[in-house]
Amino acid sequence: MHGACVGAGVELPAFAGRVVARPDAVFRLPEIAMGLIPGAGGTVSLPRRIGRHRTLYMALTGEAIGADTALAWGLVDEIAAADPVR
Repeated sequence: MHGACVGAGVELPAFAGRVVARPDAVFRLPEIAMGLIPGAGGTVSLPRRIGRHRTLYMALTGEAIGADTALAWGLVDEIAAADPVR
């Protein structure tokens, strides 16, 4: 994962068995700003990876977390730089 991973961009990969992020990755659930709560992706996949309290924090604040925090929380399994262009 790289860049802004927002909404489904973080919810769907959370279902994967292994998630690798680049150092520039930023994760956020933006639904609260629209008066909504995350759909099935955010309410099912994220708690399985990071727990219900951290999922609730992301869903109710809408704040972004960086790759380092995502790694510490278990949202991603590894942080790796992009492969050089060949």
